[in-house]
Amino acid sequence: MKRRAMEREANTGLAISSPREAVRDVVIRGLRIPKGTTVTVMPAAIQLHPRIWGDDAEEFNPDRWEGKPIDPHAFAAFLHGPRQCIGQVFSMLEFKIILIELLSKFSFEATPETEGKIALVNPSPLLRPKGGLKVKISRLSN
Repeated sequence: MKRRAMEREANTGLAISSPREAVRDVVIRGLRIPKGTTVTVMPAAIQLHPRIWGDDAEEFNPDRWEGKPIDPHAFAAFLHGPRQCIGQVFSMLEFKIILIELLSKFSFEATPETEGKIALVNPSPLLRPKGGLKVKISRLSN
């Protein structure tokens, strides 16, 4: 597939990564990928895989992030290797700073309509809660 066609395919919103074209025949985990085949990585598919995250991989469970994941590539939002996102380190640092600021000034509580009822949109290239995520936010006293 030509580069322009691959970019057009990537911009359809069906994939959140850049498609790659196999430059030679390769076998990955027993699957033969012939030269010229377009391969697209779907980070959400990796992040919902039961072999990595357990049988409840599709359930919202923030406790699963305690400790390290089984595979260092299990969180693939920025991809990995020589073509990973060049803004990954900056983005993660920025996210941590925002999170620290929010958590130091506000408290967050589940609302009755969301408590224990969070489901992920599936299929979706991004991990996001179905119907949004309703929370009660209160300013902490100084």
